[in-house]
Amino acid sequence: MTQEKTRFSFFPLAVAGALALLTLPAAAELVAKLPQVMDPFFITIADGRMYIVESDVSAHIFTLGPQGVAFVKTFGREGQGPGEFDFIYTIRPFKDHLEVLGNTKLARFSLDGEYAGEVTFTFSAFKGAVYRLGDGYVARDLNFDEKGMATTLRLYDRDNRLVKEIGARSSSEGLNKINLVSDYYAARVAGDTLYVIEASRDKPVAVTVYDRTGVEQKTIVLPLEPVKMTPALREAVIKPLKDTWSRSSPTPWAEYEKRLFFPDRAPGLDYFEVSDGKFIARTWKYRGDQVEFAAFDLQGRELWRKDLPFTGRLSNGTLFCFYQGRYFYLRENPAEEVWELHAEKIL
Repeated sequence: MTQEKTRFSFFPLAVAGALALLTLPAAAELVAKLPQVMDPFFITIADGRMYIVESDVSAHIFTLGPQGVAFVKTFGREGQGPGEFDFIYTIRPFKDHLEVLGNTKLARFSLDGEYAGEVTFTFSAFKGAVYRLGDGYVARDLNFDEKGMATTLRLYDRDNRLVKEIGARSSSEGLNKINLVSDYYAARVAGDTLYVIEASRDKPVAVTVYDRTGVEQKTIVLPLEPVKMTPALREAVIKPLKDTWSRSSPTPWAEYEKRLFFPDRAPGLDYFEVSDGKFIARTWKYRGDQVEFAAFDLQGRELWRKDLPFTGRLSNGTLFCFYQGRYFYLRENPAEEVWELHAEKIL
């Protein structure tokens, strides 16, 4: 299926030069200014290295350490050839390599950004939602028609052949309605374990655990209840989209707003990750320019809840990550025409 870029544009930067080096913070504060970054879409940090997807088709590598932050290199480029992309959605660091997800490919790079090979998918996956699982892959796909939207999770072998369907969910809003707080149904993989996350407006969040062959093991219910759709929550959801609408779409805002649909409740989360042996979720509870995050152990026991800076809807990229007990996030500084890395201590 054809993939569409869902992005908002940021003004071009003409800043060049070396990265400003600052000591890593102990609490919420500026970590570094990033003159190399002009249009970020994704950030992740692992083993002392930070990777930022830039302008959809390339990525920057930085090091983080006691002496501060330093730029290493930029890798990747636009195109259809080896090591080239029409869109980069995610970078997944491993101990000895990087996996870079595009629309129809998964490319392997060294930790230093050297190209090492790739595989091309013949199955459909929405916005690069593919995970390795055992010797195969798990893919999440979305299909739209006049009746609504259908989400599927399917397991494929290494040769792109369908092994089984893990599950499917459908909604009936239809093409003429846009639900900005739709139900959540997605997959995450950690090691040889598949986690399927389901959050709806009717019940708490459930995480179903599968082994590497797609056999169901157990279900964990997290204490993340649906949230009442109040006028304040509706405004909090609309505001960042409306604020940038004139820069991102030729359609008048009033015409788009007519298509928006808000149910009476929002699901218990809108973001979920498995990181460092923990479940991490972002909820729909906004407080000013912050939003609630919650962490749980792999048995579903709550570890912490904290309001952290909101960085925008996920359709505009994932501009935050968790690393060594801190919440790192990217923030644009319009006055200086530069992107900045900030961090806030969790505990």
